[in-house]
Amino acid sequence: MAEKYVQTLERSLDVLEVLAHAEEPLGVTEIGNRISLHKSTVHRILQTLCHRGYVDRKKDSERYQLGIKIIELGIRFFNDLEIRKVAAPVLSDLVKVLDEVVHLVLPDDGEIVYIDRAESSQVVSMHSKVGRRAPMHCTAVGKALLSTLPEEEVRHILEVKGMTKYTPNTITDPEDLLAGLREIKLSKISLETEENEVGIICLGTPIFDYSGQAIGAISVSGPASRITEKGIKWIGEELKTSGELISAKLGFSFFQKS
Repeated sequence: MAEKYVQTLERSLDVLEVLAHAEEPLGVTEIGNRISLHKSTVHRILQTLCHRGYVDRKKDSERYQLGIKIIELGIRFFNDLEIRKVAAPVLSDLVKVLDEVVHLVLPDDGEIVYIDRAESSQVVSMHSKVGRRAPMHCTAVGKALLSTLPEEEVRHILEVKGMTKYTPNTITDPEDLLAGLREIKLSKISLETEENEVGIICLGTPIFDYSGQAIGAISVSGPASRITEKGIKWIGEELKTSGELISAKLGFSFFQKS
C-alpha cells in the first residue's frame, strides 16, 4: 500500500528547503519556479511560516529567508547529538595541541554535514560552517567515510552525486579515488591537498560506534604552508589518536574489524 502524505506539509517543507539552499533571500516567484508551485500557493505557505517564525520577510521587500525558529531547532538538534557531546572535549584538546581548525561531520545522503567546529588561535578563512553540506569525493572527512564503505556503494554515491572539479587538484576519476580509499582504509588517515579549496590542506579520520559502523569523521584543516611546516605525518597521527578516543567513548572496540 502506497504511503499517504500531507500535501500542504510537503509543500511547506519544499519551500523551507529552497530557502535553506539559497545564497540570498528569494521572492515568491523565484521560490515557486524552483519547486513548480503557483505563486499564490507559495505566498500562503510563506504567510504561515512567517507567522510561526520559521521564515522572515526582508523589510521593504517581498523577499524571504529562513527565520530564527529554524536556527533554534537546528541548535537543539546539534546539542542533542551524542557524538557531538562525546567529541567536543576531545576536539578541544586536539586544537590545543595542533592550533588548527578541527571539524566534526556526519554523513547524509552521499554528502557530509558539518556539525561542530573548534577554532584555532590563528585566523583561517574556509568554506566550512556548522550546518553546511559538502561533497565526499574532495574532502578529507568525506574520503575518510567513503573508505569504510563497500566499493559498490562508493561507486553508487559517485554516480549519483558526481565528482565536481573545485580546484586543479580535485580528483575526478573514480578509479583514482578508489585507489586512494583503499590506502585510507588501512591507515585510517585521509589527506586532501587543496582538492576542495585552494590553499587549504585537510586531514581526516573516521569515527566508529559500538557496532563498528562509521557514523562520522573528524578533520584538521589549515593553510597548506602551515600544515606542511608542522608535519603532515605528525598531524595525522594526533588526529587518528583523537578519532580512536572518540570511537572508544562511543563503545567501539579496536579489536573489532573496522
